Amino acid sequence: MKFQAMVLATILGLSTPAIADIALSTPVVAQANLATGMYSDGEWSVTIGYNNNAFSYYGENLRTGDSINLRGARVSGNNQRRIYTWRNGDFRYQVAWQPSDPGVIRVQVFNGRGRETLNRLLYESND
Repeated sequence: MKFQAMVLATILGLSTPAIADIALSTPVVAQANLATGMYSDGEWSVTIGYNNNAFSYYGENLRTGDSINLRGARVSGNNQRRIYTWRNGDFRYQVAWQPSDPGVIRVQVFNGRGRETLNRLLYESND
């Protein structure tokens, strides 16, 4: 019985690095499908980036010059609609993106009480 346990432990010990490598690299491949880049509607501009396994968000009000830079989104949704959520204190910043319509994102901002303060469709920009 001890021999069988040693053989099983050896097999598991040798296969664990391969299993961990596959499990850890898979989410990055799935998330890399986000259409990173700059999106705008003439009043608001949002740039989404992906670097060092983290999504970044840079939002700017083009009229006032007010801006915010966030890093480390939580990813939710499904293959048809992905939702990326960043937090800044009590505020929640969300970007919804559909792979079937890659040139458009929906940007939403919610205050600490869950009230929506911004809801805009932004279009891919080449600027």
